[in-house]
Amino acid sequence: MSVFLTIDSRYIADKIHSAQSKVIYVSPGLDEVVASALINTAKRIGLDNVTVIVDVSQKVCRFGYGIIDGITLLQENRIPIKEAPGIRIGALVYDSCGLIISPTPLLIEAGSEDQSAPNAMTVTSDQVKKIIDSVIPPDSTKSNQQPEIGATEASAAKIEKVHQALVENPPQKFDLARKVQVFSTQIEFVEIKLRGCEIQRHTVSLPTDLLVGKVDISTKRQLRAGFTIIEKGSRLSGDSIRNELNELKKMFTRPIPKYGNVLLKSKKKLFNEAVKNLEDSIEKFQKDVEKNLKDELKKARERLQKMLVPAMTKNPPVDLSAQIQGDNPTKEQVDRYLLLRIDDIFPSAEDITKAMSLDCIIKAVTYETISDEGFQDHIKRAYPLIDWDEMYEEYGAARESQ
Repeated sequence: MSVFLTIDSRYIADKIHSAQSKVIYVSPGLDEVVASALINTAKRIGLDNVTVIVDVSQKVCRFGYGIIDGITLLQENRIPIKEAPGIRIGALVYDSCGLIISPTPLLIEAGSEDQSAPNAMTVTSDQVKKIIDSVIPPDSTKSNQQPEIGATEASAAKIEKVHQALVENPPQKFDLARKVQVFSTQIEFVEIKLRGCEIQRHTVSLPTDLLVGKVDISTKRQLRAGFTIIEKGSRLSGDSIRNELNELKKMFTRPIPKYGNVLLKSKKKLFNEAVKNLEDSIEKFQKDVEKNLKDELKKARERLQKMLVPAMTKNPPVDLSAQIQGDNPTKEQVDRYLLLRIDDIFPSAEDITKAMSLDCIIKAVTYETISDEGFQDHIKRAYPLIDWDEMYEEYGAARESQ
């Protein structure tokens, strides 16, 4: 027999079934295949000759070292279950033979059948004896020697507590969880938003009493959703910042329907550098706006005032009429009145520039996202030059469970 072996639950079960006098099974956890072999063998060679030592905890089941049904199956058949909290190595003794086992946490990778990837090794008869003595010390009247592990039997109450917790909050499906591991090492979600830089979109809402008389088509267009502060084509419009952001998104991110944009982790350093450059551009733009916006706001006030004076002179609002002698205001009175009203509704340059910012949030891929059957297809279409299937196989993950 080779020293290094590739084994699975079936192999372990076969060795347990072959035992004629003694079985010791030590592991973080176990499944129903191994549990059934232990039960059948215990019935044949006696309960006292079968020793089971495991870590009875939620964590073992969530990591995929075993399933709670394996534990409860032993319990139902009155097989004593001894505890070794936190144990992450395995051992199997069957008669005078033995194995040291490296249990595979299914949360990380699936079991392998590749003989070049061993997960166990045989031990000598002397080593078997040492394993037996460490968990079942020889009887001695001179000392009260305790086993190194498995000194305490798991209580029914503890097993039930763990079982109930797993029923209420079941472990993840390990095939999907492994895919999360694969995709999370390659991609992240990214949300990047520009705030306050599109100056050309800033408008002021005009009180209805100022919107009187007839105005031309151009004026109506500007007054349709409020008065546009910055005229189209102005160098303060923020178009250059928006274009730089769009180029950044186009270069580094890909849109995934229903989920947002994703970023390759391998490009994250370059992405962060591009974000820093954009932030520098925003800071420079902000200073430029602060320097020139007061003049733009002044021009906008004068433009609006010029639009409103003719109609207001012919048809003054009640509020204006109440503040003058006579019924018809002069042009100078209308000018002064509009100046006061417009000053009240126009923002200051500081109000506009202080809102400028770039928000960039990066999020990990979650289990729930991978659970969407279409998500992986979208990723493959977004990055067709990456062989995702090969990457997944190289990681050692199994195909989707049935």
